[in-house]
Amino acid sequence: MIIPSPPIQLVLTGPDDPELREQLAKLAHPEHLSETRFYPAGMPEWLIFRIEQEGRLAGEIRLQAIRWFNRKAEISIFIVEDCRGKGLGKAALEALIRHAFTAMNLHRLEAEVYEYNLAGNALFKHFGFIEEGRLREARYFDGKYWDIIRYGLLRGEYKFECN
Repeated sequence: MIIPSPPIQLVLTGPDDPELREQLAKLAHPEHLSETRFYPAGMPEWLIFRIEQEGRLAGEIRLQAIRWFNRKAEISIFIVEDCRGKGLGKAALEALIRHAFTAMNLHRLEAEVYEYNLAGNALFKHFGFIEEGRLREARYFDGKYWDIIRYGLLRGEYKFECN
């Protein structure tokens, strides 16, 4: 599946994508057994999209922990370092929000962003995500403890025509 959103496109991929694995190996991705869920056949728990610009990998964006009964999912996004600051994250997040709320008929989207990730926090706030809580000093990075900020966005809060 490809979701066009100039100047980028989102290309549905999987966890075995070698370019993404190389980029994401640089990040910590702890997973908890308590988050494992079982769904009827054909109901994915996550969707991973490559963010491509001019045929080149620029990052990834994913819907994860999809809870079909509650119609909610978590969004995470990663932009390759030399592609940051060019509006690609904004284009990708807008495309995925629209896809989640329209094509997938989700009701709620959630995100966790590290306190020190100023661009990430600004990006989610731009699209109307509301800070719903903080995990205080839950991330150790660069010699300091930082909060993890939890955001939420309901379908009825998203301004489709404004973004």
